[in-house]
Amino acid sequence: MRKTMREYIVRETDCGLATKQEIVGELVRCKDCKHSFMLFGRMHCESFADTDYLMLDEDDFCCRGERKADATN
Repeated sequence: MRKTMREYIVRETDCGLATKQEIVGELVRCKDCKHSFMLFGRMHCESFADTDYLMLDEDDFCCRGERKADATN
């Protein structure tokens, strides 16, 4: 099993002399997403079926990313 480092989407707000950072969600890369699959050696995404399975790179991500059950850190 491959270990993955979790990445998060952070919103930064300027508060005068400081910057407030707030985690708003988890970023899920295509290689860890339950919507992606390998086909003929290329990664594809089934959540983009209306575009005939978009071809991806492993490090891509999108707003539909959901972590696979077996992709734990």
